[in-house]
Amino acid sequence: MDTHITELNILPLGESKYLKPFKMEFKQNGKLRDWDCVKAFNSVSILLYHVEKDAFLFVKQFRPAVWYSQEKENIKSKEQGFTYELCAGIMDKSKTEEQTIREECIEEVGYDIKDVFRITMCYSALGFGGATQTMFYAQIDESMKISDGGGIDDESIELVFISRDKIDEFLYDESKVKGFGMLFAISWWKDKINKGLK
Repeated sequence: MDTHITELNILPLGESKYLKPFKMEFKQNGKLRDWDCVKAFNSVSILLYHVEKDAFLFVKQFRPAVWYSQEKENIKSKEQGFTYELCAGIMDKSKTEEQTIREECIEEVGYDIKDVFRITMCYSALGFGGATQTMFYAQIDESMKISDGGGIDDESIELVFISRDKIDEFLYDESKVKGFGMLFAISWWKDKINKGLK
């Protein structure tokens, strides 16, 4: 994947299909307060474990907000702005959470997953957002592969397999940008699933 970004501009947000900023005014403990908030879509994510490869499947993609954050902090790397994530998507259609994550698996990684297990739901961006993310787990193998994945429209997604015996090294490698969701998912997997594997 080409990690070189060119012709980048920073512009005012204006109208957005995905984010709606607003100010909330309220009284708490007898005092008037206000808070800046952002309304965003709820989302779903999934931890994928490939049983034949004995590896986890993640997606790698460019996240402009991460690039900007790293640029402000003068954090330079060959992969500036690129992140390693669980396969995920927003709930922007009239579909259930499970239907949405199944569709995302096909689009992003090219696997038509079979059995899906719901792990839990949590809230994100608590200080200003509060959208929910529901996390799932599924085991995959090559019989489920129906395409190369890579995303749709202007998405540019790379598939990344991390072997089970390298997962701790990967999680603690700060040069590989990842979110808390992945760390929680692997922690859950170790507690609930790994005990049954040799």
